Amino acid sequence: LTHFEKAAADAGVAFEGQYERNDDVAAAIAGAADRGGCDMIVMATHGRGAFGELLFGSQTKRVMSFSKLPLLVLH
Repeated sequence: LTHFEKAAADAGVAFEGQYERNDDVAAAIAGAADRGGCDMIVMATHGRGAFGELLFGSQTKRVMSFSKLPLLVLH
């Protein structure tokens, strides 16, 4: 996270890095956003396609199911 903190500081953008070890990625993202008092969650999607989503699932969809916050998805 140090790399991202420096890049944000160089750009004049506030940054607070956090990490958590958790087997449930979607629950961890939604929980961190809730604890942090966030207004929105922003995620990037891999665009695996129908077969990839069937095989691996969609963390983005799971985050939507865990959180009531707006979710901005970048593709």
